[in-house]
Amino acid sequence: MFKTGDVVKLKSGGPNMTVERLVQGGANRTRDNILILAKGYKDGDVMCQWFAGEELKSNVFTPDVLEIVTKPPAS
Repeated sequence: MFKTGDVVKLKSGGPNMTVERLVQGGANRTRDNILILAKGYKDGDVMCQWFAGEELKSNVFTPDVLEIVTKPPAS
């Protein structure tokens, strides 16, 4: 559903965020994903980044709380 580079936002509102990566287990496990899974996140969760002013923030979200930000048509 989501892929790296997608622009998303929480369905409840908030800033636009960029999908950094998806949490993956199984054969696709990386060291970073193992650490993320150890924190209780699940396969398919979405790691996002966004700016709050000049500060870069990041967090992991379940896909059901996110939606793709639609871009207006080019004129």
